[in-house]
Amino acid sequence: MVLTVTLNPAIDKLLILKRFSIHKLHRLESSEKSIISAGGKGVNIAINLHRFNDEVIATGFASGHSGHLLCDELRRVGVTTSFIFTEGLTRTNISILDQENETLTEINDYGHHVSLPDQEFFLENYERLLYRVKTVVLAGSLPIGVSEDIYRKMILMARERKKKVIIHTSPQHLDPIIDSSPQIIVPDMRSYHQMLGNPCDGIEQFLHVGKEVLVKNKESELIIFIHRIENVVAISRSACYILRPENLTIRNMLGYADSYVAGFLHAGKNSLSMLDTLIYASAAGLTNVESLHKELVDPEHIEKNLNRIKVEEIK
Repeated sequence: MVLTVTLNPAIDKLLILKRFSIHKLHRLESSEKSIISAGGKGVNIAINLHRFNDEVIATGFASGHSGHLLCDELRRVGVTTSFIFTEGLTRTNISILDQENETLTEINDYGHHVSLPDQEFFLENYERLLYRVKTVVLAGSLPIGVSEDIYRKMILMARERKKKVIIHTSPQHLDPIIDSSPQIIVPDMRSYHQMLGNPCDGIEQFLHVGKEVLVKNKESELIIFIHRIENVVAISRSACYILRPENLTIRNMLGYADSYVAGFLHAGKNSLSMLDTLIYASAAGLTNVESLHKELVDPEHIEKNLNRIKVEEIK
């Protein structure tokens, strides 16, 4: 079973328009869409894992009416929840997909403040949940009042109990706690292109930073840079790979990274080799970006995309 942790979840509202323009009133037409769903990186990963029929528990902080809506939606789709409710209101994120211009505009709310007593209560609940799972996924941004140290505490608690930890968050949150050595590191490079004080936005820089991370963290196993879907870079202690999809047609990048991580977890559960796991994860990400949905709608389609992932090994 997998435990996903989303400390700053959201209600996601996706507007799919034929063409988006600023300084203009838009009224959705019948062929356009407005989709509301539970969101946040760990939440998205949990939903995708459930669609693989994998056992998963989702936890984190939730607040107010929108927090209840978040948990209700997760339970409706079949995900077990164990969120800690706090004062305030769970944030709402808005994304606008312009189909004609092939652009995605995202407006992410800042989230609510979480008190120290609520953080302590959350960690007590997290400790109990660890006994029920084999793998922990820490994903996403941090709410107001919560420092990166909470990620460090969760990593060390999980490692002490022999649980595998995957962390998928911004380098801003990773850098201060990376010495806690999570086994799998997936930096979220969407808005911050530095890591360990180095520029990090391209194959050569990914390789350099990835190798430096593994040198500094003796128990970390793998770092995967997935921001550039056309060039996913994976660095382990024994090999470095670049994975590229053939004939890529991007329809929607919203949820791509979360589908990738879910695919990685699902393939790893099935005891595939590291390279086959990376190929499956890339095929899951490819399947996601070629649909208009944030989550994987048809996981079986991933199998059809496996042969579209080409691999280059870097010596």
